[in-house]
Amino acid sequence: MDNTSKAKLTSAEIAALWTQYMNETASICIHKHMLEHIEDIEIRSVFENAMSLSFNHIRKIKEFFKSESFPIPIGFNDNDYIPNVPRLFSDVFCLNYLNIMSILGCKGYSGAVTTSAREDVRNYFSDCITTSVELFNQTKNLLLEKGLYLRPPVITPPDRAEYIDDKSYLTGWLGERRPLSCIEIADIYFNLKKSIFAKVFVVFAHQVAKSKDVKKLLKKAVKTKEKHVRTFFEVFLAENLPNPSIFDAEITDSTNSPFSEKLIMFQVGFLFSTAMVNYGTDWASSPRRGFITKIHESTCR
Repeated sequence: MDNTSKAKLTSAEIAALWTQYMNETASICIHKHMLEHIEDIEIRSVFENAMSLSFNHIRKIKEFFKSESFPIPIGFNDNDYIPNVPRLFSDVFCLNYLNIMSILGCKGYSGAVTTSAREDVRNYFSDCITTSVELFNQTKNLLLEKGLYLRPPVITPPDRAEYIDDKSYLTGWLGERRPLSCIEIADIYFNLKKSIFAKVFVVFAHQVAKSKDVKKLLKKAVKTKEKHVRTFFEVFLAENLPNPSIFDAEITDSTNSPFSEKLIMFQVGFLFSTAMVNYGTDWASSPRRGFITKIHESTCR
């Protein structure tokens, strides 16, 4: 058995720690602006907890890297955050933002645990999973208490369980399509919620960007996310299923950015990369052809 205290960090462990360091330092900058303006005491308390977790994670990651004489990543810092900028996000958007980020954290940490070899690294990411689940529950409970959580559609239970013996079950855009399965409804619904959220963030980014090249790229990103949201909406409309509300009214019209364009592009890239992972997973789990493929292709262009 390997002696954990002497084993070097593997490339997988370094990758997981580096990725988390980048995400945590970016989150701190974004949370600082949100905390400047959040008025709801309960939402502010949850954000302060999230900030504390991020600082603890950064401290631990630095310890891992220093023990290996590995350079500390540059990440993001006060140079990427501009204080005293007019408010950009409503309290509602901020709470939904933290809820979605906690979901992505749970997924990322679980992957880090499974790819890590050293016991101390696995224990660290296991602790991260625990605190991320706690943060997720805090945000979810608060959304429910305030009547802000958008529940997935409810369906009528079938009369009986049965085997699938008809190839039309696989039919996609052409032919007589069967109703969506519960798995497909759940996948589409949560992808739709994340796409609505991502679209609003990209709209904000385009709104405050100053560089012509960045603005051009973000304009394309806005159109891509609008297409995703529209496609998801159309599927649910065709299935007579309710669509969740949009967040367009949850950002202000301020054009002053509290973040560097480096940070903005990093966060937009993060939202698109996690979306591609989700689309790929849902593509594999859906027997109905055509739909997820269309979304995936428009993301990769």
